Amino acid sequence: MPLKVHKDIASLVPYAPGKPMEELERELGIAGAVKLASNENPRGPSPKARAVLSEAAHTLNRYPDGGGHRLRGALAERWKVTPDHVILGNGSDEIIGLLVRAFLSPGDAAVMADQTFPIYKMEVRAAHSEAVEVPLKNWRHDLPAMAEAVTARTRLLFLCNPNNPTGTIVSAAEVDALMARVPEQVIVVFDEAYCEYVRTRDFPDSLGFVKQNRHVIALRTFSKIYGLAGLRIG
Repeated sequence: MPLKVHKDIASLVPYAPGKPMEELERELGIAGAVKLASNENPRGPSPKARAVLSEAAHTLNRYPDGGGHRLRGALAERWKVTPDHVILGNGSDEIIGLLVRAFLSPGDAAVMADQTFPIYKMEVRAAHSEAVEVPLKNWRHDLPAMAEAVTARTRLLFLCNPNNPTGTIVSAAEVDALMARVPEQVIVVFDEAYCEYVRTRDFPDSLGFVKQNRHVIALRTFSKIYGLAGLRIG
């Protein structure tokens, strides 16, 4: 008798990460390829980070602190929040999955753009919930349309800012208008993996909403600007 897989799982399209350069060069018979597919930092991590990792190599036989006490404390001090505000994960991917499992029940809904980081949709559908996709407008999040898409079933709203893959941003004024329309039961997830690259002065202050006790979660990562994608820290 064949095994039965839930339709929400069977219909998922696997996420296809960028191939390692060695594999790509082998397949195409080329050399000197430049990898752009995964938005990795070509400069790599800071020399100071490399030195610390080298020093830590002798402890690889030991399990790490599961609570990330020192790192959570340092991040809390950096962002002027309490350690209880900080969650660590195996990259932001894991945290997105944990958020979905924590806040979505079968039949609930999550709002997101139709062209954005694909893990949101995959995790929501795997949780047997509805991924409500709102079309981009001029390659940017259409925040009024996203607010309009919120219903009584909505529990999460994902906002990737800057957006992956389009690289566009939404302003602080636009986000303020969105937050004014989002009802209390909806958690707004700001995915800010690329925020350190932003130079505009009107970029939203997502942590300001945290300090106002709004129902928001801000995702940051060590993978991009810090060049530590291989360590998987979100």
